[in-house]
Amino acid sequence: MIPLSLELINDRWKLIENMSLEEVPDLITDLGQNQPYILTYLVATGSDILNEKEREMLLFLGIMVWNISKHQISEQIEISSEELIYFERKNILMLEYLSGEPENDFFCTVERIMSRYHQHSFLKYIIDILMEDSRDESCGIRQENIGMIVIYIKSLIDCFDTY
Repeated sequence: MIPLSLELINDRWKLIENMSLEEVPDLITDLGQNQPYILTYLVATGSDILNEKEREMLLFLGIMVWNISKHQISEQIEISSEELIYFERKNILMLEYLSGEPENDFFCTVERIMSRYHQHSFLKYIIDILMEDSRDESCGIRQENIGMIVIYIKSLIDCFDTY
């Protein structure tokens, strides 16, 4: 997948965000029909560590990633459970590596990783949404789980980015 521009991501995001509540089930149905492993992944992943609001946010972000990505891939593809597991493991290893970094080096390492990441605008957009929502205590997104939500969503982006 070509690197997505911030403008394209924002335009697509606003289009989906402005849908009526009646249209939301259609998004989930579309995802389930075209990407059954992704829907299963989004519903099952993190159930042991994420609360209900965080799982809802994960599903919402996953649907958004699917809807933005599917318009950028020329062929119809179906992401496999093996692909999802592969990228999740790879991203968890990266997170474990980062957790061992000294505080002074942590931000430099993250910046270096992001600058080399093929879909850095897409991932940064997702992170910004999560950070903004987590500031509102009533939303139920806990700061300590943002990293895992990002890992799960990055795994999806990585899957689509291989096409």
